Amino acid sequence: MNNKERFYPEALFGGFTDIDGTVAFFNRVNSLLDPSFVVLDVGCGRGAYNEDPVPLRKNLRILKGKVIKVIGIDVDKSAQENPFLDEFHLIQGDSWPVESNSINLIILDNVWSILQIPISYLWKSTVS
Repeated sequence: MNNKERFYPEALFGGFTDIDGTVAFFNRVNSLLDPSFVVLDVGCGRGAYNEDPVPLRKNLRILKGKVIKVIGIDVDKSAQENPFLDEFHLIQGDSWPVESNSINLIILDNVWSILQIPISYLWKSTVS
């Protein structure tokens, strides 16, 4: 028995714990989705969660097919290989490469700390 299973025995059933932040966050995201939505994944990355050994957590993170379109934006060109996006745009400069009023839901997972922008940016963000 490893430490995770020792301190969080529920991990023996499904592979995740009651305090798994990814499961909690994407449960919330999924509850907000509507099939007509366009979702913007800021800092989408290459889709490393494809390698997640926990099926529930992996499936919660995959939004493609649950909404009309998932658009990923990132500063790293390798993110264009993310298999869970319908569309990818490279962030260059200060503006986000999406059309104004075209997004229903924006998600930022594990990128807020590296963006180095104030939360007010989300309310005032410029798009091109």
